[in-house]
Order: sequence, then C-alpha cells, then structure tokens
Amino acid sequence: MGEFREAIIVGGGPAGLTAGIYLKRAGIDAVLLEKGIVGGAPMSTEHVENYPGFPEGVTGRELMGRMAEQARHCGLVIKEFSGVEQISRTDDAFVVTTGEGAFESLGLIVTTGTVPKKLGIPGEEEFQGRGISYCATCDGMFFRGLDVAVIGGGDAAVEEGLTLANMARRVHVIHRRDQLRAQKILQERAFKNSKMEFFWNKAPVRISGKDQVESIILEDTKTHELTEVPINGVFFYVGSKPDTAFLGTLVDRDESGFVIAGEDLSTRTEGLFMAGDARRKTLRQITTAVGDGALAAVNLERYILGKR
Repeated sequence: MGEFREAIIVGGGPAGLTAGIYLKRAGIDAVLLEKGIVGGAPMSTEHVENYPGFPEGVTGRELMGRMAEQARHCGLVIKEFSGVEQISRTDDAFVVTTGEGAFESLGLIVTTGTVPKKLGIPGEEEFQGRGISYCATCDGMFFRGLDVAVIGGGDAAVEEGLTLANMARRVHVIHRRDQLRAQKILQERAFKNSKMEFFWNKAPVRISGKDQVESIILEDTKTHELTEVPINGVFFYVGSKPDTAFLGTLVDRDESGFVIAGEDLSTRTEGLFMAGDARRKTLRQITTAVGDGALAAVNLERYILGKR
C-alpha cells in the first residue's frame, strides 16, 4: 500500500496549482506531485503580458511563485519527485507509481503539460548541454556576447529570441517559411531589434562542432542550397508534444497524442481528469490552464464526495 490521499494532482504548473487551491479550499485531502520545477513551463517565460491583473506585465517566475505560495498557504502538500512510472486503476482507487514510491487516491488530475519537440537532426542530441538548448531563460546567460541561433517562427521562438538579444551578440532567427507565425506585437519588437537577424525559407539539417557547437548547416526550403553559419549556440522552438505516456490506455488521445477530455475535463476512466496543455484544446495559455485546473478540481470534488 502506498501513501493514500483523496486526490492526487500530477504536475505543478498553473493548472495543477489552481486545482490544488480549489481542492484544498473544498476540504479535499490532496497532494501535488511535480517532477521538475514547481511552476511549470511559465517559469522560463521572461515577461507575461496577457495574464489579467498585471497591467505592466509580470515575469513567469514571479507569477508562478505567487501561485505556488497561495497553494501552500491553502495547505496543499507539494512533493518533488523523479517522475511517474505508471498509473493504474483498481476497483476503488488509483495507484501512482513513482521512483520514490507509490501513492493511492480516489481521484486524479493530470496536468503534466508538454515537452519540446526535437527535430532529430545530426548533432542535436550530441551537443545537448554543449550549445543546444530549449530554454533561453534557463541557459541564455551562458551565451553572453556570443552568436546564437533560434529555430522556429512562433510566439515561443520570437519571445525567447528577444530574451537572448539582451545577452547575446547576435541572434539568428531561422524559419522554414517566409514570414513569422508569432503575434504581431512580438514580430514588431523583433524586427526593431538590431541584434536580431532573420533567415527566411531555411531549415537546419546538421549541427557541427568538436566539443561545443561551432556551426549550423541550413538548407534553403525552395532551392535546397546548403549554407553553413558559424554559431555558438542553438535554441529550438519547433513545437511541443504532450507528456502523458505514463497514462497508457486509461485515456483516449488524438492523432497528435493529446488527451481527449469532455467538457467537464473527465476522461474515459472514471475519476481521472485532464487539465492544461496536455489535453486536446485550441488555445494553450496560462489563463486557459488556470481555468482547466479550476474546472477539473470542482468536478473531481463532486466525484470524491460521492465516494465518501
């Protein structure tokens, strides 16, 4: 038998912390399990401008720090661990198996979010941690005064490119299309930044170097001509995928692997709710994650009360 709680939340981002606040305020005995840094993906966002209540914006670290502080103030127990190995369902409980032991509960909310996609090009794995990164806020300081490349054209790529421009000598934004997909306000800031240079219709095909990244090979998506660009670091922002493999057959997924949940955020398994970026949805923002966390918690509360 593992440690028993009425509810387990897996994932400590905005959805998980909100769910914890709602469950504890409802008198539900809940624990939150987080395998990384409490606060989730927003912790690596330098400036959040679209979260209500902060007219001047707020750093992701400060915003998530406040959420975590509020959750703990409500009495939520937050445990850091190495990750979920498996979740199974018995007749009357869930069993969450981790490297640190097992936890049992009547109900479960999964808010594990997404992880960065990898291109799988030569050199990407080899140089990870030696010039390859997926988080400018985390690793940008190591490239102060150096030249870096940012791969991608969406919000994350441009936001992180702007962050890197505060530290790096030059930021090469490499995009396989001829225009960015990021929000217009971000595009305007990037185009005005003298440190940012744009490579249009280019796709990375190889990263080269000896002990560290030294160059990136780009292929023109129209002419297929190859170009080698000297570089000290490469930051990838080419999308994300849901982190839910541990759920096995307890849930249904769409063709991209995102979990399919109902309007009440329930899944095919009774008592298991899905909230945040790992579920199928049209918008993935801190605001929508917070809404998910609240809704999942309220419906899990009703489920648990029916089991008492």
